[in-house]
Formats: sequence, C-alpha cells, structure tokens
Amino acid sequence: MLADLLKKNPDQVSWDEIRAGELALVAVMPTEMLQARFGSLMDEFETVTGRKPFAQDVFPYPPTTPAEWHAGVVSLMEDLAKFRRIKLMFERARSVVGMCFGCSLLAFVLSGFFYAAFNQDKTSDPTAGWQPLLFCGIAGAGFSVLSRLYGLRWSPRVTVQIEDMQALKKGLVINCFLSVAEGAVAAGGIYLLFTSGLLKGDLFPEFDMSGNSDPSIFKQFFATHPKSTTDVAKLLAWAFIAGFTERLVPDKLNRLAGETSDKT
Repeated sequence: MLADLLKKNPDQVSWDEIRAGELALVAVMPTEMLQARFGSLMDEFETVTGRKPFAQDVFPYPPTTPAEWHAGVVSLMEDLAKFRRIKLMFERARSVVGMCFGCSLLAFVLSGFFYAAFNQDKTSDPTAGWQPLLFCGIAGAGFSVLSRLYGLRWSPRVTVQIEDMQALKKGLVINCFLSVAEGAVAAGGIYLLFTSGLLKGDLFPEFDMSGNSDPSIFKQFFATHPKSTTDVAKLLAWAFIAGFTERLVPDKLNRLAGETSDKT
C-alpha cells in the first residue's frame, strides 16, 4: 500500500489515503520508533488541546507491550485528527461571525457619521440628544463584542463535536445581538443617572434644566441637554463606556439599591 501511494502523483493523493498510509506505517514500526512517535504525539496533543492525553486513565500510561505502544500511537493520531478538525471549524466559525458582525458595525458607525455630517435636518430640535446617545452605546457594545470574540480561544471544553460547533456558532450570533441591545439599554440607563443627579462630579456631564416649557413631561425629559460642548462629549463618552463595559450600569444600580435598602 505504501509503495503504491509513493508512486502516485502528489496532487492526486487524498487526505484519506495519507491517513491510511500513516496507519499502515505505524503498523510496521518497531517498538523503538513507536515509543519515539508516541512521545512526539503526546507533546503535540498537549500543544493543540492544552491538556495531557489519557487524563481519565482510559489507557495504560506508559505502555508496556508493543501492542499497547501501537494502540497508543493510533489513538493519539485519531484524537489529534479530530481535535485539529474541530479547532479549524471553530476558528472558521469565529472568523465568519466576527467578519459579518464587524462589517455590520463598521457600516453602522460610518452611516452614523455621515448622517451627523451631511443629512442632519437643520430645522430639527438641536437639543434632542437621544440619537447620538444610543449610537455611542451601541458602538461601545459592538466594540466590546469584537474584542471578546477575537479573544476567544478554542479548547476541548468549548467544543469537541460538530454538533457542539453548530450550537456554538448560533450562540455567538445571538450573543452579539443581545450585547448590542444591552449597550443601547445601558446608554439610556447612564443618561437617566446623569439627568436625575444620582451621578455628579467633574467626570460627569452637567445638564441645563431650564428654558423648557413644553407641557409634556416626556418631551421635557428628552429635550434636556448638556450645558456645554464639553458636557456633550462627556455624555457620549460615558454612553460608549456604558455600552462597552456591560457591568457598569448594573453594578451602579445594585449599589444604589443597596444604599436605599440600608436607609430604609
């Protein structure tokens, strides 16, 4: 079999034939070569998976007989082939999800900038700032998603089966959209904390509460605007931070709830 494989054109050799040739070669290896091959496969297995093989004592280690050495080499070769395939599928799925989400986020950010620069209606109320507020919250959440997505590394604990990979891909997509929605809500929450006066200081924006006589309370609320350009920048920066740091607004609300409970 090995002789026939070596005679073939390399461009015409399939991966299955290479796999079969490796197994055939292992079958005729002497014990010394099996031991050396076993050690190199052990190191490669730990490099790929981040853990030692046969951790559950399903195989005698170290092997003692030629049959055990042969079985160990074959087992490691099969496991490595499976883990390499799953790892490649994981990286491909992560890249596809990241590229689609990143392109969508880039289009969203660019469209927001173009809208602000060229298509803003000059007759509209210039004090309504909820659009740039939500824009910054969503942009911050999207940036956080991309950072976490490309920081995600494969391990056998993440996926070991093709079915797990399909579920992981769907989970990544769902997590991306939920994180964006959470960023928009967080931006609105930080705006409430600022306008209510629960967050004050030099790092936080100040608002002009005067000059609004609209009978609608909601219109008065949305028409409230920062006092200066610096305060506008602070508001948008904090909206971005609230979207990027998912626990910022929930942690602050939990502290406020705890302070209220202590006082009552």
